[in-house]
Amino acid sequence: MPEAYIPAAIGAGSFAVLCWKRKIYAESFLQVFYIAMAGYGAWLTLDVINTETTVWVPNQHLLYIIASIIGTLSLGLVLKKYTSSSMPFVDSFTTVFGLVATWLMIHLVHENWIYWIVINAVSIYLYYRRKLYLGALLFIVYLLLAIDGYFEAINIF
Repeated sequence: MPEAYIPAAIGAGSFAVLCWKRKIYAESFLQVFYIAMAGYGAWLTLDVINTETTVWVPNQHLLYIIASIIGTLSLGLVLKKYTSSSMPFVDSFTTVFGLVATWLMIHLVHENWIYWIVINAVSIYLYYRRKLYLGALLFIVYLLLAIDGYFEAINIF
C-alpha cells in the first residue's frame, strides 16, 4: 500500500526540522533520507516481486559494520570541526548506521532488526541528552517495535 508511506514521509520531515533546530545535524539529514526511502518503499510496493526475508551470516555484515564505523568516525569529525553539533559522534552513529539499517530493511534482510535495536537504544540516549524527551519516548517505542520485529520475523512469538 503506497499510501502508507505518506505518514512516514510527513513524520520524517517534521523530525528533520526538529533535529535541525536542536543542532542534531546528521540526524536531520537522516530524516531527509527517510523521506526518500518512503518514496522508494512506496514504489517497491507497486511491483511486489519478492517479499521473503533473507538471513545473512555474520561475515556478510562485517563489511557493512566496518564501513559504518569508518563513516561514523569520518562524519563525526566533520560535524565536530565544522558545526556546533553538541554530540557529533553519537549523532553520526545513529545516522550512518541508520542508513545501513534502512537499506537492509528495504531489501528484507532479517538482521536489520538487530541494527535497529542498537540504533534506537543509542537514539534514546541522544534525544534524552538533548532534552527532547518526547523524542526519547518515541525511540523507546521504536526500540520495542524493533525487538518485536526481530522475534516476529523468526516466528518466536
